[in-house]
Amino acid sequence: MFTGNFNVSYKDSKGVEVATGYATLGQTVDVHLSIKDRVSYEADKTNIDKQEADFRTKVLQVADIMGIATVENGVGE
Repeated sequence: MFTGNFNVSYKDSKGVEVATGYATLGQTVDVHLSIKDRVSYEADKTNIDKQEADFRTKVLQVADIMGIATVENGVGE
């Protein structure tokens, strides 16, 4: 069985880290987000949401390759 771990840092438009996240791949796909600065996170939420969506897409692509999850026609992205 293959497993994988991924870490990510979410930065606001000023380059300040406002959240961190990680994903684990095993028999399931788990994605977690930890907000470090809620005020900055909320102020730049659209930017952070885009970064999170990009991270989830990459994780799901790897999971698809590993045979853990299947992404079809944008579902799950």
